[in-house]
Amino acid sequence: MQNEKLVMRTRQVYLIIALLGLMLAIGVYALAASVQNKASKYMETDLAVFSQVQQIGMLLSEQERLLYEYYATEASSLYEKGYLQNFNQLRTTLEEMAEANRFNTTVTDISVQLVAASEVAEALHKNLMSPQTDWDLSRSQLEQISQYRRAVLPLLNEIETATNRSVNEGYLSIIRLLEITVWVVALFSLGIAAMSFYLGRYAARYIRLSTENETLALFPKRNPNPVIRIDAQGRLLYANPAADALIEQLYPTSQHSMASFPQPLTKALTMSSRGGELFAQTILEIGQRYYAIQSHWIAEHQTYDLHVQDITERHRAEQALEHQAFHHPVTGIGNRSKLEKTAGQWIAEKHIFNAVMIDVSDFKMLSENFGLADALACIYSVGYFLQSSVHQYASVNSESEDVCLFHVADACFMLLVKTQGQAHRLASLLTMLRTKFADTIDTPLGAMRFHVTFGVSDYPVHSVDYNTLLLHTNIAVEIALKNNQAVHYFNADDGAYHQRRLTITRRLEQALEHDELTLYYQPKQQLSDGKVQSCECLLRWIDNGEFISPGEFIPIAERSGLILVLGEWVLDSAFRQARQWYEEGRQVQIAINISARQFLQPGFTESIARRLREYDIPASLIELELTETSIMDNHQLASAVLVELRALGVSLSIDDFGTGYSSLAYLSAFPVDKVKIDRSFVSQMVDAPKQQAIVLTICQLAHNLGLKVIAEGVETDVQRELLHQYGCDYLQGYLFARPVPASEAVTLFN
Repeated sequence: MQNEKLVMRTRQVYLIIALLGLMLAIGVYALAASVQNKASKYMETDLAVFSQVQQIGMLLSEQERLLYEYYATEASSLYEKGYLQNFNQLRTTLEEMAEANRFNTTVTDISVQLVAASEVAEALHKNLMSPQTDWDLSRSQLEQISQYRRAVLPLLNEIETATNRSVNEGYLSIIRLLEITVWVVALFSLGIAAMSFYLGRYAARYIRLSTENETLALFPKRNPNPVIRIDAQGRLLYANPAADALIEQLYPTSQHSMASFPQPLTKALTMSSRGGELFAQTILEIGQRYYAIQSHWIAEHQTYDLHVQDITERHRAEQALEHQAFHHPVTGIGNRSKLEKTAGQWIAEKHIFNAVMIDVSDFKMLSENFGLADALACIYSVGYFLQSSVHQYASVNSESEDVCLFHVADACFMLLVKTQGQAHRLASLLTMLRTKFADTIDTPLGAMRFHVTFGVSDYPVHSVDYNTLLLHTNIAVEIALKNNQAVHYFNADDGAYHQRRLTITRRLEQALEHDELTLYYQPKQQLSDGKVQSCECLLRWIDNGEFISPGEFIPIAERSGLILVLGEWVLDSAFRQARQWYEEGRQVQIAINISARQFLQPGFTESIARRLREYDIPASLIELELTETSIMDNHQLASAVLVELRALGVSLSIDDFGTGYSSLAYLSAFPVDKVKIDRSFVSQMVDAPKQQAIVLTICQLAHNLGLKVIAEGVETDVQRELLHQYGCDYLQGYLFARPVPASEAVTLFN
């Protein structure tokens, strides 16, 4: 009974305090609203007027400066672009002032002066643009414009003075309102203090009565796990000391109800109450801690008992294992599994997005120069840099859920970027990344610049599932690298190109297996006497009536690894033809193109020596053509192989000379016999003096080093005559003969 009276008295006092608080809130709100209205008028009207007046003054000064500079320099752009733009800004500002319905008369007077000044300025422009400028008139016009400006200044001062007066009046009004607010709050505080003293007496009595129940509360109080009891509406009835931190999270405000509970907990409570005295269990993250909560519904008391266990450490261990499964172990960026999971989720949710593959093309060079461990450390620095850049972009654009970065391979990263809603998102992101990559990145080996290539594919425009999406981004990167592009967007043509490449690869394997390739021969003519005693063998492939260019299938063979098998076939075919002609009494030297990969294969020299023995032909009938790149990529190994080949007696030539490194130091050191001038120089030499100079220089350089010179791609008599003048030794091209089968080539040999 005493508790009930105490509770009743407490409620009465609380009601009085609430009513006083409500009255204070209403009064303070009314005063604050008045202050806000005064301040808003000052911010929205008076400050705007101040800004407009200052802007008009600056524009008038700039206008006069532009016209005087126009008079001094006669640069019409100062009027046509500078002055007219300035005048339009003035007119716009005056229109904004007029819309405020203040100082209408003054604004109209200013407009009249400015219009008059603009008419004089137009007359000045016509005067200065006329063939015979009247300079006296120009000076008079400038003076007249200055007078109009000076006439406007008092009007602007008038507006500024009136605005200052309005601001001062508003300021005094706000001060008075604030003084009233302070007095009201002070009076309310005194009332609260009196009520608190009165309420304290009843609180003391309540405490004395509560001591009788402490014995019953010892068990839950000493429990190390939180124990909580709430009523059916979610109001807190009891909580042991272990639950203090949890209670602060469950009830962030003084209003105790289920409305502040996490939704999973509310759902669990509802389930337990509907099931009688059964219990429901749920796991919640509250305040960076994880709790397993069992909720029991006590029907006779219409209350819930919550038994809570802190499982934070166990949950974090499980999260750590999950993080390891879906993130790169060093950079912490999402890995390939995370990419597949995210892409699959976006596809299931029917989002429209782009996948961007980011290839760091410096990785191979770093591995060769510094070793794999340091190369990976540098790539990790790139990963951190990308992560920071993407996070910065997402935070600025509030798109953290729409842009995701993944580290999918050693030097390969992926971006998933949602495109719906903002079509410019991907372009702006890639532009930002390319700009950032133009600068150096700090790595364990020091500051470095990295070259990255972006391959982009759209979902669902070009890719229908995750695997296709990944394939298309990879194709886009390859095409970008091939075309020396920074960014390439996958399109239908790329898909057709990829399919064509796969088809060519399969068909080339079949062609090699069924001996469907053939060699054509293009004779080389000696310019000194016109004789033909050598030729170059060229690979040809006609598949089911379709001629497939070597420029198409040879790069595919290099990429697929078939180039080695193809190279062996060419060597055997060329040696076989040389043997046939040799048996027929023809001393015809055959030049064979050797790929860089084939040239640097272990045992290459032995394979040539073996064929010389098997086919029993003089080594002088074989010439091996090597590109500059194949020699220079690994010049030490190349030099050793060239020495071994030269010891066999075969002829050696450098193909496409002038298009690669063209290092004179290495050229003089390599034991080669000939250099072949690339057709790009020959085709332009007639009309381009610089190309002529290059061809002449190559001829003179080669002869000085004791080398013969071959010019390929000769198609006109003029080219032939120039090459003859330059001392070129051999010509090869359509002027003399096209590549033909061996049966037709023999008719051209002397």
